[in-house]
Amino acid sequence: MTILWSIAGFVLAMGILVSIHEWGHYVVARMFNIKVTDFSVGFGRAIFSFQRGETRFKVAMIPLGGFVKFLDERDESLSSTKNEDFSRAFNRQSVFVRFAVVIAGPLVNLIFAWLVFSFIYLSGVSGFKPVFESAKVESTLSKEWQGSNASQILSVDNHRVNTWKEVDQRILLALVDKQDNISVRIKPVELKASPSTLILSLSELDINDLKQGRIKPLGFIPKLPVIPAVLGEIKLDSPAYKAGFEKGDKILTVNQQPIESWHAFVSIVRASANKNLSISFERENVVFSRTVVPFSSEQQAGIGYFGSAVLLDKTIYEPYRATTNYSFIDAFKQGYQHSVDLIDLSLTMIKRMLFGEVDASNLSGPISIADYSGQALQIGWGDFFNLLALLSLSLGILNLLPIPVLDGGNLMLYIIEIIKGSPLNMRIELVLQQIGMLLIFSLTFFAIFNDVVRISNG
Repeated sequence: MTILWSIAGFVLAMGILVSIHEWGHYVVARMFNIKVTDFSVGFGRAIFSFQRGETRFKVAMIPLGGFVKFLDERDESLSSTKNEDFSRAFNRQSVFVRFAVVIAGPLVNLIFAWLVFSFIYLSGVSGFKPVFESAKVESTLSKEWQGSNASQILSVDNHRVNTWKEVDQRILLALVDKQDNISVRIKPVELKASPSTLILSLSELDINDLKQGRIKPLGFIPKLPVIPAVLGEIKLDSPAYKAGFEKGDKILTVNQQPIESWHAFVSIVRASANKNLSISFERENVVFSRTVVPFSSEQQAGIGYFGSAVLLDKTIYEPYRATTNYSFIDAFKQGYQHSVDLIDLSLTMIKRMLFGEVDASNLSGPISIADYSGQALQIGWGDFFNLLALLSLSLGILNLLPIPVLDGGNLMLYIIEIIKGSPLNMRIELVLQQIGMLLIFSLTFFAIFNDVVRISNG
């Protein structure tokens, strides 16, 4: 089922993003009266197509991109076209018109990302409040903060934050910019005390460690609700299923040890692979007992597997959540700033990868995109459109890179043409395109290789 969600998410995401990108080329070409012969979402054989005016629109079988084809007298397949049609050919347009048509695709992707982010801010941004009540022993935070009361993070590097997610994003931006430390402004939640500022070193964080996280390594232990150990969905043929557990059962004790939370229950189960566990639980105000033997997990040898999800009561989380609402103008300002931050992050990461300062394993490919898309689609449309905006931003940036065969490569050739006063020799242009194709195929292969390594490493 997960694979089906991933396929559906990937096809839907790529279909939307490619359509938006190619629409940018298409609409600007039509503004300059350039004849568009084909508009394709995907490559290869058409699944379905239709003719509207002089343009054939189609959806093709391979959802890894798309194209808009213009009338061009250099195209040998159009040699039989009437001569008068070539007054509207792409190659006969001024270099400035061709530049506008080509840059329109990536720009529309960037504008789309900005609009989506803005509407997300307009609808209200929710998340867990950045509140902590203790620090990890011998961490960066423990050296700077000796408080004993729950405190809330107000800002990171003078940027206001309302959720842990925003805190994490600010730390990531600081890491990418190679900052040695960050300033964190905090205030006790209950006490009427003035805010204080902590300077936290980032030396313990490794930008190449994809599993490390950023919040807890600094020492923050988020204050979150205690989740009762109530069983949710029971997996078929699992130890829980075979022992007769049902959805809604509340775990009371394990081997006569009281269970106060789901976390405590999970910790005991994970440490008890192939061991007998005597579990007492409550079902409809009646207490029962069962003996269960958690078997060793297939994904993690030696880790006990019980086979149940937790039954979440969303009302428990309400006191810990924060929702920030923005006015129409402020939402678009926030959307713009978020887009600028992400563009800066992306370009800096690309530069640091090229200079070997950041591990290229951070590069993700189509398998990861499919996985993220499927997960976001299952969570809800809000998460899916947030991912869609991120991907649109990435697609816009990628296409503006000065690599032949990409839009940025064509723009580079047009800039040379403007400076030189004439186009590059066709033979040189062909060689550059072949180099560009080789580079793109190599990057795609490497990104897919990274995806496979991530999956095999769990």
